[in-house]
Amino acid sequence: MSLVQGFSLLPITDVFASELAGYQTGASAVPAKPIESMSDGLHALAITISHSTSVAYVSTYYFGGLPGEGQDALVWDKGRLTFSPATQGYDRIWPNTPISQALRMIGVVAENEMDEFDTVDLGKHRKTHRWAESVK
Repeated sequence: MSLVQGFSLLPITDVFASELAGYQTGASAVPAKPIESMSDGLHALAITISHSTSVAYVSTYYFGGLPGEGQDALVWDKGRLTFSPATQGYDRIWPNTPISQALRMIGVVAENEMDEFDTVDLGKHRKTHRWAESVK
């Protein structure tokens, strides 16, 4: 799915995640996953794609305003993880949330007093299965 500023969004649905289960980079050694919730196949795919272009993985987890809400964001460039929860300053608040920082690292430029998340209109894509179905 195309976004503004020439960026694209790849929905990671349950079906796609299952299909990625056996995906491997072809490299002899794949670094450890930066977050436990990421599948091995998705991790390998992000590394592979990042050899051609920078890749950001973003994920949010919210449930009715309860504790434990938040977001994850990772960036790979040229096969190397360049942004993760281990990065100093990772866990900041708006407008420097992990997702906004990751999007900034891959070249998103915030516009019109919005953060990077809103600039690329990710708010319209909060339900992965819904927007994945809209691009079929």
